[in-house]
Amino acid sequence: MQLYIRRIATMLRNRKGAASVEFVTILPLVLLISMAVWQFAIFSLAIMDTHSAIRDAIKVASVTGDVKTARKEGISSFGKSNAYKLKKLSVKVNHGEVTVSANTNIPIIFVNSKAFTYSSDSDAPVLNNVAASYGFGSSSGRHGGAFLNGAALPGGKLAAPIHAAPGVGINGYSGHTGQDFPAPIGTNIFAAESGRVLKVVNLGDRSYGTYIVIDHGGGIQTLYAHMYDDQPVVHAGQSVTRGQKIGESGNNGNSSGPHLHFEVRIGGHPVDPMPFLR
Repeated sequence: MQLYIRRIATMLRNRKGAASVEFVTILPLVLLISMAVWQFAIFSLAIMDTHSAIRDAIKVASVTGDVKTARKEGISSFGKSNAYKLKKLSVKVNHGEVTVSANTNIPIIFVNSKAFTYSSDSDAPVLNNVAASYGFGSSSGRHGGAFLNGAALPGGKLAAPIHAAPGVGINGYSGHTGQDFPAPIGTNIFAAESGRVLKVVNLGDRSYGTYIVIDHGGGIQTLYAHMYDDQPVVHAGQSVTRGQKIGESGNNGNSSGPHLHFEVRIGGHPVDPMPFLR
């Protein structure tokens, strides 16, 4: 390709007249811009496919704990491309947390150089382990077997976890496990129901950022994510009451803007929170 461009440039230089001067200047520029756009498109597609692989792998691993199946699902989501290649996809489960990392080789087109390696990773809690560690079996987590204040779910009602209008819901995109509430950083977050703080976890600037899980009994937990590490005002093992402030909204972790990510889990499995909030 480089030789072809040089030949065109030489040919145009040897032509006489104003038109040849314009072509000598414009044509190589157009070709360079086209190559840059094509390279950018390849980079963008490779990055999107890498994140799709991580997203779907972490979803399967967090819900099932099955590392092998999660990796298989991630590779399937990446798909097949002749322009770039998934070099590595690693899925690990340790201490109730899932970590998925991926490396993708992206060639530098029209240049004889080593391929660029794009790397990314993400973390999430193992949903089944949260319930199992407190003795909640799958039978207690079925919709007909879970109770909140004596009412069988989904008939039970939860208090609003934040004073903000709902945004993207659980079905907003593949791998989304809760309800988002866009809100300015520092907006108060409240316990949706009385219970005990299961854990307060800081994942840094990845995945859920800093998040809180509250156990409400009967196999029901709620999760509040994307806080900064200094925003929770409760600690693991602390009892909280319905409507009590537990933290403030942030924009930490895998977040596209300031918001609260709120989850309702029954038997360790995420369900749509909105029926419990209406």
